[in-house]
Amino acid sequence: MAANGEEVSDLLKVTPEELLVRWINFHLKAAGQEPFVKNLGKDLQDSKAIFYVLNQLDKDKCPLEHLNEADELKRAEMMLLNSEALGVAKMIDAEDFIKGNSKANTIFVAEIFNTKHGMEELKQEEKEAYEAATIEDDDIEGTREERSFRLWINSLGIEDVFINNLFSECRDGQILLKVIHKIDNTVVEWNRVEKNANNTFKIGINC
Repeated sequence: MAANGEEVSDLLKVTPEELLVRWINFHLKAAGQEPFVKNLGKDLQDSKAIFYVLNQLDKDKCPLEHLNEADELKRAEMMLLNSEALGVAKMIDAEDFIKGNSKANTIFVAEIFNTKHGMEELKQEEKEAYEAATIEDDDIEGTREERSFRLWINSLGIEDVFINNLFSECRDGQILLKVIHKIDNTVVEWNRVEKNANNTFKIGINC
């Protein structure tokens, strides 16, 4: 899924969401479709892109017979049945999927990818290049942890919260407070929170 001129080390810097978009477009191209997905929200809500991806992963279990179902909700329901036939855990319902919610869709698409990605295993030289790239990254474990926590926070469905960089965007403490509030809405004293944390002192209060 590397773009022209990209090295394996470059892929390590790509966000998980962008990798999933590339993965979907890879399978769309293999299906003879014009790759058109640019995001995991509105571009997926008609279910057609995922129909093609599932069909590429297993043509017997995931047929295309309901691809042109006129009713968008019914089409989404059939697409989700295909994903379950592939062994994908139920992560979302049809009503939510057709809303084009990028947070919910990211988790669903990641689950498909983790169940069956449908790509060739790395060749020996590619494995060696990957290992060399990860060795060069002094904080590769930290990078993986950052992605894991970021995806978890994005999956919580907190209004107006979608993180692309855990460290920079959580720096002023406000997002972390929203996460705490989501887990237990009796903990955060919002009247003490600095909404405009524009200096180190205010940031420290929030943190």
